[in-house]
Formats: sequence, structure tokens, C-alpha cells
Amino acid sequence: DYKTYSQKYISTNKDTVDLFCYATPEKFEDLKRDFSDHNSYMKIFEELFGPYPFPKEKYGLAEFWWNYGAMESQTITGVGSTYISGRKFFADMLIHELSHHWWGDAVTPKSWKDIWLNEGFATYSEALYWEKKSGFSALRSTLEPKFGTFDNGTLYNPVDNLFSGLIYDKGGWELHMLRKEIGDKYFFTVLKKYYEKYKYKNASTEDFKNICEEISGKKLKHFFDQWVYKGEGIIELEYNWNAAKSRDGYAVKINLDQLQNGYDTYKFPVDIKINFENGEDAVIETKYVYNKAESFSINVKFKPSKIELDPDRWLLAVINQKEN
Repeated sequence: DYKTYSQKYISTNKDTVDLFCYATPEKFEDLKRDFSDHNSYMKIFEELFGPYPFPKEKYGLAEFWWNYGAMESQTITGVGSTYISGRKFFADMLIHELSHHWWGDAVTPKSWKDIWLNEGFATYSEALYWEKKSGFSALRSTLEPKFGTFDNGTLYNPVDNLFSGLIYDKGGWELHMLRKEIGDKYFFTVLKKYYEKYKYKNASTEDFKNICEEISGKKLKHFFDQWVYKGEGIIELEYNWNAAKSRDGYAVKINLDQLQNGYDTYKFPVDIKINFENGEDAVIETKYVYNKAESFSINVKFKPSKIELDPDRWLLAVINQKEN
């Protein structure tokens, strides 16, 4: 026996969407409290991706007796009883499942080989929601627990790893790195155009790549090869640096070496943060790595005290500094 609660959400295209939750009497008040932020989830996802795809139907949550989390079905998500807390402890799970209505139910993969287009997108949607709500640091704190070495296969055609951390977590990180590769302006346009073009249709990884190239104007074969089609594992990077007095300040040289075994040579943008002994504001320069061993020179006004690579955590990489 279920008790029912409902509320209304006004979509960005002025549709009125019915939001429902269904729970046993014992869990009803708790589910109502857990459910209460869905207007915010909907609003932010519509801003990021486009209008909710099933406004004439509904969106709902229903308690069910499954102890492994939640399971999205088109227009309704089943939530395991043990994940109904009344304290919003599992908000990320509910955000993830709602996002599947864009990434999975409206835009559906062409084959199981493309499953990361479901789960990677939903994983990154969690981070994007919290970024919109609370800023970039909230995105970072959502992504960081999903970091891993991911040496058990490729994102595309994962064979026996269809619903593993490889697909969810590396898939989310792949989108984060794609965002850095092409820039925010193009990345968020890609999400909207991809959704708009393939809504109520099937899309493949190659379809997604083509949209990314069309919007950004960049050739992205190397990016998709290393992170989706061919690459296993992550970047392992070692670096050192030195600074020499110059006429106008200091000439800083940074040497980078890729050490990973999973994929020979990654190509990627990397932010280099230079801190100064005199307490002046740090500067950040972005350089593009093309080779397994790479050196960069940067001229600065003041004497450096510390060099950090990728300070804002854009890369799926282990980075170690060796002796300068």
C-alpha cells in the first residue's frame, strides 16, 4: 500500500510537470522530505540541458524493496527503502537518476558499447548540479571521490564492465576533461545541441564526438581515442622545475614526463600555477602537452617559491613532483 504526495513544476517552456512520490506509510514523510528539492533539480537541469523531455506524463519517485540504491525508469525512479532517510543523505543518487531522463531515456545509446553516454553523463550531471548550486569547489568535491586508475578496460565497448566504476566514474571525468579541452562556452553548447538533435532518438559515441567537433571547431580524434576508444588507465605525470634570474625577472622552466603504461602518449592542456616568494598573487598559465616528455618556459616578474600542475583538478592524472 502506497501513500502519495504531489507538487507542480513549471518548466522553462511553460509546461506544468506533475511531480509525484509514492511510499509506504512508514517511509512516507521521509520520502517527502528527500523529494522536496526536485523543483531545484529540474530547474538546473533544464538550464543546463534543455526542457524536461516528458512534461505531459510526470516525474516521480517510488519506494521499492531493493537494497542496492535506486533505479530509473522512464518518468519514475524506484528508490530502495534503505536509501530513504528523510535527511537528504542520498541526494546525489536522486539527482543522478533524474538526469537519466535526458541522458538515457530521451537520448538513448545506439548500443551497449555506448553505455558510458548514459552513466558517465549522469555522473557528471551530479557534479554540474552542485556547481550550479554552490560553485566550482562543490563540483570538485563531487568528482574527487570518483577518481580512480581505471585500468580494467575502455569506456567504449567495456564488455564485462557495463555497470562498473569505469563507466560511471571515468565517464564523468571524461566529460570534465572534454570541458577543459574545448572550453566552457563550447562544452555547454554541446550538451544542449546534442540533447536537441538526438532527443527521442538513439546516439552513438561517434555521434557525440561529431557534435563536439562541429560546435568547437576542433578535431578531437586524439581526445576520444585516448579517453574513450583505446586508452586504459590514466595519466601518470612527473615533473620538476627551475628558475633562473633574467633581465626582467625570472625564467621558469618546467619539465614533464609521462610514465603510464596504459596509453603511450596523452595529449592534454595543463594549468601551471606559479607561486611567489614575496607573496604576490600566483599566476596560472595553460600549456598544451603533445609529447611524452615535454618542457615549457614561462617568464615571470618575481622569484617563484612553488610550482603546481593542474591545481584545479581538471585531469584524470596522478601527478608527482621530483627533485628540482
